[in-house]
Amino acid sequence: MGTKKSDFSNAQLYVGIDVHKKQWTITILTKDVHHRTFSQPPKPEALKIYLDRWFPGAKVSCAYEASKFGFWICRELLSYGYQCIVINPADIPTSSEERTNKTDSRDSRKIARLLKSGLLRAIHLPNQQTETDRQLFRFRKKLWGDLVRVKNRIKDKFIFSGIPIPAKFDNSYWAKAFLHWLKTVELPNTQLRITLNSLLEQYHFLYRHFLKTSIEVRKLQKVERYKTNAKLLRTIPGIGPLTTVQLLTELQDINRFKNFKKLNSFIGFKPMIHASGEHDWRGRMTYRRHNALRSALVECAWTSIVKDPVMQQRYEELKKRHIPKRAIIIIARKLLSRIYFVLKNQQPYKLGTG
Repeated sequence: MGTKKSDFSNAQLYVGIDVHKKQWTITILTKDVHHRTFSQPPKPEALKIYLDRWFPGAKVSCAYEASKFGFWICRELLSYGYQCIVINPADIPTSSEERTNKTDSRDSRKIARLLKSGLLRAIHLPNQQTETDRQLFRFRKKLWGDLVRVKNRIKDKFIFSGIPIPAKFDNSYWAKAFLHWLKTVELPNTQLRITLNSLLEQYHFLYRHFLKTSIEVRKLQKVERYKTNAKLLRTIPGIGPLTTVQLLTELQDINRFKNFKKLNSFIGFKPMIHASGEHDWRGRMTYRRHNALRSALVECAWTSIVKDPVMQQRYEELKKRHIPKRAIIIIARKLLSRIYFVLKNQQPYKLGTG
């Protein structure tokens, strides 16, 4: 007689995955027992083969931490019919012992246990189109960072050699006249000229790519999927074309935030709070934030107080009670509320309103 195949159609599995480049550490829990913790090749298919062999037909819930490996793992696991969530590492409760004795096996077991207990909160899973648009914008920002580093290296060569840069060129704006001066300035030796020329070649190479990428980023405002919301955002004083693209690609859908409080929490314009007994302490802005968006909105806030009389008046009022840095943060939060309003209600902002 042939062996009867086990039926796991009513079984629920909880799978914690600790993701790394060369291997993944997997922990599988059933309703009652810890089945196994093991390592496997870094691909979802390997997990599917194992589960199909040992738990055919079982219901599977998976979780792993957000990292540089992105969301493709989650999408592939979802395509198998599994439930899968990606979690913010900061949301995982960690004991003192776990911080001092950290291993891949411990991490995967902890994720599986918390998943089974229902204590994990998923982060938003963007669609693939939004994710690729987001990567384009972030690539532009990295190019800008590379460009700034090369510019600093060029200026450092003059500082190190004691060669003064003319006052009219000693600023962050690199005009054609300054670049010409860099090519023709007399240097004390041939080796320094070779070094400077190599740095200038690197600068021009990065600058061309930066301009090309910036053009592609700006084009995103006009594609069908962003066109309507881009026009709405541009009605808000202080919001420029690049910030518009950044907001649309990072937020994707404003309706995923139930209210403004949720959006504000995501961006990070709220103070840290410690309330205990008779003490109620509110400190600096939370460390949990979307760093790029929060920084961009603060920059936009400085522009908004120039272009919008309402913001300018509010800023002057705030400066009577707060230092300028604190006042501009409040303006940035107000700017965020306008962004939420125009996107949520699909109405353009009217200049002069609150």
